Amino acid sequence: MPSAAWTAEGRDFVLHDTAGLRRKARTAGHTLEEMSVGSTLDAIRFADCVIVLLDATQAFEKQDLTIADLIAREGRAIVFVANKWDLVENRAGAVGELRNRLDKSLPQVAGAPLIGISALTGEGLERIVPAVLSSYAAWTRRIGTSALNRFLEAALTRHAPPAISGRRVRVRYMTQVKARPPTFALFGNQLKSLPEDYIRYLANGLREAFDIKGTPLRFLMRGGKNPYDP
Repeated sequence: MPSAAWTAEGRDFVLHDTAGLRRKARTAGHTLEEMSVGSTLDAIRFADCVIVLLDATQAFEKQDLTIADLIAREGRAIVFVANKWDLVENRAGAVGELRNRLDKSLPQVAGAPLIGISALTGEGLERIVPAVLSSYAAWTRRIGTSALNRFLEAALTRHAPPAISGRRVRVRYMTQVKARPPTFALFGNQLKSLPEDYIRYLANGLREAFDIKGTPLRFLMRGGKNPYDP
């Protein structure tokens, strides 16, 4: 797999090219994991940020979504780049449509950078590095515990967790346990019963409140009260 060292905006990068991934993925009867062997899958697992190159004229096909889901499950920062932007007629409408499809189909990386480029004309290429750095910053972001719990209190007030079998799920406390990607521990009662849509509600709120877009977020459910109470 080709790789190259590169410096841009005062930062050093190592670029890995996984060209051919989609062609292989379309061979009959093989899942992405089955065909993504060796260095290609290793590149995703050990990358800081992965750029998913799309065809702007037919973006977010099933294979695009499968690849992006794998990247999110591996916990990598992500940037979407739609090539052939010069062939798109209604660009303003196309941006909104692609954004809606991205956020709906891949809620685990909602808000990730989405850039239109043309490899033919060079349009938009200058926006890739800032988008990568933005996603990397989100991927490595750490948030103070007091700020997290102010966010949590407001989120619970706006939309309380549902009751499960007549007992309300109680989320008492939140802390960040690691970055790369940002991972948060929730403390409370019956947290393993929290519906997926409520966890998504918290994740989307965190993305907006702390500008952590372009990276998957992870949650750990812990029983009991605030472990930092005396």
